[in-house]
This record gives sequence, structure tokens and C-alpha cells, in this order.
Amino acid sequence: MNCYSYLRTSGDDGRDKAGLPVQRESVAAFAAHAGQQIATEFADDGVTGKLPMHARPQGKLLIAALLGDGIKTVLCYDAKRIGRTQPAFWSFIGMCRDNGITVLDSAGTDLTGSVMGGVNGMLAEMDRDATVARLSAGKAHWRGQKRVDGRWPYGAHPSREYDAERAVVARIEALRVTGVSSYAIARTLNGEGTRTRYGKEFTTTTVQNILRRA
Repeated sequence: MNCYSYLRTSGDDGRDKAGLPVQRESVAAFAAHAGQQIATEFADDGVTGKLPMHARPQGKLLIAALLGDGIKTVLCYDAKRIGRTQPAFWSFIGMCRDNGITVLDSAGTDLTGSVMGGVNGMLAEMDRDATVARLSAGKAHWRGQKRVDGRWPYGAHPSREYDAERAVVARIEALRVTGVSSYAIARTLNGEGTRTRYGKEFTTTTVQNILRRA
């Protein structure tokens, strides 16, 4: 019996992403076991599962093929290939039900004719929401890290590794108290070979900024 296969990948697959080769191998193995012959493969690579099937480049070709000839079976890797949201999932599954088309995943679950089909559709959306939540949490975490661990002003870092900077700041303050100008302080430090954190010479502006923070 002939059938079509449908594969899809995109960034919303998150950590559990199965590439096209993995999907293709799994679907082919199921087809061989079930006595199915894949007539044509339709593969949307890099297309989000939030889009309904008719809005996908290969998805709309699959629909046209299903409605245009006698092949009435579609094999896919899992329910998430069909849709990552309930509307995207059910718009295709509903069309298939109305036209006597069967959609099977690589585990043999009939997504069009069983309770598990609906459950898998719901789980696909839940999995997408979990992926979005993980990404959002990760972004929030790193934003927090930048606020805590970002670049410290010269001489202000609490680590003992920056004791030398604090000593330079103390010397700058001491020279300023004696009436030495920022320009003269910069010349003195540069003449002694003292450099900024990034290996550059001190300027009048650099010294003034340090004094302002101090």
C-alpha cells in the first residue's frame, strides 16, 4: 500500500530536535514494518510548527497530493511534525478525518482516529510551551548574570585579583589631595609604566572618572 511521508524541523523543536535524517529513518522503518511503500516524501526544513499545514511550502503540496489522488495515508515522525499548537494540529487532522485520510506516527499511533491522537496533539503544544518557557528563563538568567557579573569600574572589583587596581586608585586619590592635577597624575602613572586594565596609558579623562567614582 502506498503512502506519503511528512517530515519537519525548526528551531521550536528545542533540545529534543530530531533532524530530517532521524525522522526519515524512523518513518521508513515503520513503513517497512507496516508493509507501506512511501511514494513521495514532503519535508519542511526550518518551518515552525505553529504554522498550519496549508501555510507551509511542502505542507500545502502534501494536502494537494492527498486531495488529488488515491493515496490516503500519511506517515510522520510524531505529532509535533503535524503541529506545535492545537489550531495547527487540528486544522490538518480535521481535514484528514473529513476526507478519509489516515495519519500515523512512527510508533504506529493513528493521529486521526484515536484518543491518543488528540492527546499527542495536546502534548505537542505543551512541549512547545515548555520549550518557550525554558528559553525565556535562560534569557532572564543571563540578563541577571550580566547585571551581577558585568564589567566593574577600575579599582571597584571585590576580587583579591584586583588588589593592584585598588592600590592605583588609592595612589591617584593621594596625589589629588596634595593638589596634583589629573593631567599630572596621568603623566606620573604612565611614566612609571602603570597601565589601565586593558593595557592602555592613563589619560586625564580616565583619572577624572576614577576620582569621580571614588
